[in-house]
Amino acid sequence: MHGRAILAAFLGFVTMAGGISPRPASAIQDLAIAGRAGTLGLGAEVVLIANDWVSLRGGASLLGFDADITSVSGLEDNRTGTLGVPKSVYTFGADIAVGNFRIGGGMLYKKHDPTYAITLGSGAEIDIGANTYTEPEVTQLTTTLVSEPWAPYVLLGFGQHATRGVGIFLDVGVAFLEQSDLRMSATGDRAVLDSQRFREDLRAEERSTLEDAGDLKNYWPILNLGLQFAVGGRGRRGGW
Repeated sequence: MHGRAILAAFLGFVTMAGGISPRPASAIQDLAIAGRAGTLGLGAEVVLIANDWVSLRGGASLLGFDADITSVSGLEDNRTGTLGVPKSVYTFGADIAVGNFRIGGGMLYKKHDPTYAITLGSGAEIDIGANTYTEPEVTQLTTTLVSEPWAPYVLLGFGQHATRGVGIFLDVGVAFLEQSDLRMSATGDRAVLDSQRFREDLRAEERSTLEDAGDLKNYWPILNLGLQFAVGGRGRRGGW
């Protein structure tokens, strides 16, 4: 609910910015197309530039990817950590130009959820619940951040849309997830995974991880780097 309140306040500010009210399509004179890559996946977006202050954006990330984050995961040797950025993420929102920056907000829709997977090398061990399991008993432990498909977001942008030609932009922000939860699954020896002991250990590990995550499970970071081309921009050239 806090995310929705922030978004509502932002959209109210957008309505007042430059005195804009709903305008006919003909009033939107400029257009930018862009490619983006980051925590929302790999995709593209279209920006309608209403005036020097306000732009409306719609984007789609149809290609997810797996990022090796072993070096920052604190894992022991013979283990790898992989962040799975989901595909099919759509964004709809508006940006307000403030100097060389942008303040943005809108809604995000995702068909899939992000994951974090620990893959065990030959003979590696992993503690799950009250017991220790050795590869190939368990070959991979995956945690999925499950939430409602719709989520409001806010961001701070670097690089203006209301410019002519080619430019680079960077978005940094957060999406506010609704009814979020962490769910764990594993691959390995079927006899081990189907045992009552392992199922109890997996649920215990899930509860422990959920407690450790606390309120962090309610947020998904937004970090996108993009390259745009603006058609008929309003004066300035370049992205930054």
